[in-house]
Amino acid sequence: MPRLFRPVATAALILSTALAAAPAQAAQKRMVSYDSASPAAKRLTGAGLTFVFTKSFMRTKILAVRATAVSVGIVPRPSGDGATNRKLDALMGEDGGKSNLFSIDPEAQEGRVMIQAFCPGSTKGWLAIGAIGFRKPMRVHAFGDDPATGEPRLCAVMDFTFRGEWRMPGPVNGGVTDRVFRPEYGRPGS
Repeated sequence: MPRLFRPVATAALILSTALAAAPAQAAQKRMVSYDSASPAAKRLTGAGLTFVFTKSFMRTKILAVRATAVSVGIVPRPSGDGATNRKLDALMGEDGGKSNLFSIDPEAQEGRVMIQAFCPGSTKGWLAIGAIGFRKPMRVHAFGDDPATGEPRLCAVMDFTFRGEWRMPGPVNGGVTDRVFRPEYGRPGS
């Protein structure tokens, strides 16, 4: 009996240690940039997109998306509307189900600006963002609501190449999103 107990106790100790360390790891905010690769990405984002995110063992949580070269950005919210998510997945064809779906709040940050940039005439917007992978390309689908029907429509498919990971400005735990969205962010001396 003691021989059986020892491996179970060891496994429980390893699991509890890993779970205790997970919250500390999950709080680590990181920032990566992707360069525009496709004509649609170049036309709609200029130089590309930058993402602020946290990564834990099981998932990546995107905290902010901003255009790399200009001070326009959003704080995306995971899209929790199952019916809308199914429509968005269907609009992506073979890419459906491979991305994380986010809604763009037109009242928060520069949400309205980004919706109009990606989908002129729309009042609602969504993004399907592929997995953040180091040295791996990313595809982003932009959607808006059709002004005539209110139904989601695919507005752009944008491809990006990995540029690099950047050190977060200042302390990595407090006020990161606010600093990243300041107009002077990224300029020397800021």
